[in-house]
Amino acid sequence: MTNHTTEYCAECGHRMEVVPGYVTWCEECNWNIDPNWRHISSLALFDRINFRMGIKKSHQLLEENLQADRITYPFTWSKAFAYLLAGLIHAATFSIPIVAVTWFFYSNSLMLTQLAFVLFLLFIVLMLPYRRKLSGQPLRRDEYPGLYRLLDDIAAAVQAPPIDVIRMDNTFNAYFTMIARRKTKVIGIGVPLFSALNLPEKIAILAHETAHHAHKDVTRTWFIGSAMYIMASWYEFVLPYCEEDEKLGPLSTPIRYAQLQLANLIFILYYFLGVAVWDESQRAEYLADRVAGQVAGTDAICSALSKLHFAPVFWLTAERVARYRYASDLFGEFRQKMEHVPASEQKRIQRIRDSIAVQLDSTHPPTQYRILSLQHHQVLTPQYVPDSQLKSQLEEEFARLEKLSQRYLLDDIRATF
Repeated sequence: MTNHTTEYCAECGHRMEVVPGYVTWCEECNWNIDPNWRHISSLALFDRINFRMGIKKSHQLLEENLQADRITYPFTWSKAFAYLLAGLIHAATFSIPIVAVTWFFYSNSLMLTQLAFVLFLLFIVLMLPYRRKLSGQPLRRDEYPGLYRLLDDIAAAVQAPPIDVIRMDNTFNAYFTMIARRKTKVIGIGVPLFSALNLPEKIAILAHETAHHAHKDVTRTWFIGSAMYIMASWYEFVLPYCEEDEKLGPLSTPIRYAQLQLANLIFILYYFLGVAVWDESQRAEYLADRVAGQVAGTDAICSALSKLHFAPVFWLTAERVARYRYASDLFGEFRQKMEHVPASEQKRIQRIRDSIAVQLDSTHPPTQYRILSLQHHQVLTPQYVPDSQLKSQLEEEFARLEKLSQRYLLDDIRATF
């Protein structure tokens, strides 16, 4: 039996219960209630906008969602403004190589020729990272036929095109994305997350992600998404960082001032674009939750949303297993902890769920609001239940994924010691 000890909170001095393998936090002042929490100043641009907008408008959007039997995407002036602004951003960005070619081939000035080369490099820096390499590794259909069949069935249930590729990685997450060039539809499965879920919960999460493709919101289109990425790249490129040891001497102050003003201008444009699409992005999350509730049942998606907050427990478990090597089955150890959750951990998760300031990530509504919406539009009977043969097949395939994931995950953690 685990021996519980106590510590004192560094913030308020309150006595805290320490349970090995779980998050140590203060019930009095909520210190360390979410180890993954970061101050808004350390967030990326889009995350900052989502956080500020969420605090101001989340309740208003929840009320709208509770009153609507069907979530729609009306054409609004804000959406028109978003497309106009994104168009201007793309026009400005793709004018860079045009200007560079003109100067390089038609200018007699050595300075303009050199500047053209710099512009080419700048364009490459801005655009190439957007074609990012996805994390993890793809799963072949012939090696994981059950998982692909499950995704095909879910896609049919939500009236979405079939998924082309399933990728597995070692994150406590799941995602849907589309590779723009070939329009390849990709579902990402974080094995740590799926190890905590039962089959109905797995179906609910996969239905949620697939629904993002069946009912697209503007932030998931290439046109808007790439415009936001380009603006973020411009901001990071222009923003001055160094405050000391400047080599430019007296010139450093005016140069830094000009950089800061340009960065502020870019942030304003980015802010307007983010605000213009925020409502629809949040509606898309509520809609994806409703679709998941219809496919897998409300209880399944609600419990899956709660388990998404157990990421800190998984990483604590993984670190202990990697360091002390007392268990050969990391995911089995984690599931055992999930089955015997102490009261302090249950209270921590409940407080996070009840807080509108704490979200799974900045792109989603607060978990409390998502669960309220799901319970308001409750679905008792799931639309899709896999047959017994597929259930057995999935159990075997997820066991193989866990063995593959554990090998790489523990090696990566041990490499940091």
